[in-house]
Amino acid sequence: MNNQWGRSGNGTTASGGSGLAGILFASIVSLALGGAAGYGAFRAMDGAASSSEIDARDKRIAELAREFDARAAQIAESSRQAEAAAQENGTLKRQIETLRDDAGTSDTTIVAAENARLTKDVVPGLKKELEQATQRTADAEARRKRAEEATQDRERQLSLVTDQIARLEKALDQARGQQDSAQSAETERLEAESATLRRQLEDARRAELAMRTKDLPALRDALASKEREVAALAARNASLAARIDTLEAAARAQPKAPEDGGEGPARGNAPDGRNPRNASEVTQAMRDTPGLDRLTSVQRDQLERALVSGECVTNALGGVFKRVPVLTLRNLMRGLDSDC
Repeated sequence: MNNQWGRSGNGTTASGGSGLAGILFASIVSLALGGAAGYGAFRAMDGAASSSEIDARDKRIAELAREFDARAAQIAESSRQAEAAAQENGTLKRQIETLRDDAGTSDTTIVAAENARLTKDVVPGLKKELEQATQRTADAEARRKRAEEATQDRERQLSLVTDQIARLEKALDQARGQQDSAQSAETERLEAESATLRRQLEDARRAELAMRTKDLPALRDALASKEREVAALAARNASLAARIDTLEAAARAQPKAPEDGGEGPARGNAPDGRNPRNASEVTQAMRDTPGLDRLTSVQRDQLERALVSGECVTNALGGVFKRVPVLTLRNLMRGLDSDC
């Protein structure tokens, strides 16, 4: 490798120097030929050229001469540099050969020293590291076994828990099914009961509607008819009572001899001067008067007969009440247009 590098460096330097010298030599030859051609042309045209052209040509010749000198100087400098490079290349080559010889003699010593250093310093450390690594490997293997055992134990526990969950889910599904069945039966019972109640409610509504539209008006008509019958009977009773009173009064007055030119007692007038009232008016007045609902039927009949016979309202009420209500007295007097 070193010999090859030395040879390559030397060959490259020499080749570069010879190539550069060739280029410079060709340039100088070209300049010389150009100058000679210019000078020949100048001589050929010397007779016909003017003085200005001659001056221009002289300047051109001078420029070419200066350029030639500069190129010659460059060639000389390049030659010196090539020689210096060749000398430096030889020096480096000799140094490389010297180093190669020194390396050949010291390789064995260096290898032996390095082996001794490795045996003394590095190998014990490596052995210790190997032992530690072996121990760490054993510890890691033990931990791995323990981890595998723990994993297997967890897997067994997980399997047991999974089975338990499956059993619980199955029991839960069964309980849900039973609950759904019970709820379904209860729902059906409630729906049937609700339907029955709805039918009963509908029947009650229809009965109420029938009562409102048919039975109630009929009952009202019957009640009104009964009230009219009662009023007629009351009026008839009052009329009969009045007639009885009149007949009794006439009977009591009959033994007395009538005065000359006089008339008998007036029919329809009670001996105490009472004027009988219309039975229907009395019935209507008693119906509209508040406070009479506390009386019994016997007391109402007694009051009605007394009023129809023309009894004073105050006296008639006093016959059925221990204490005559003022409101009842006032309304009844207003209804019968009575002043007592």
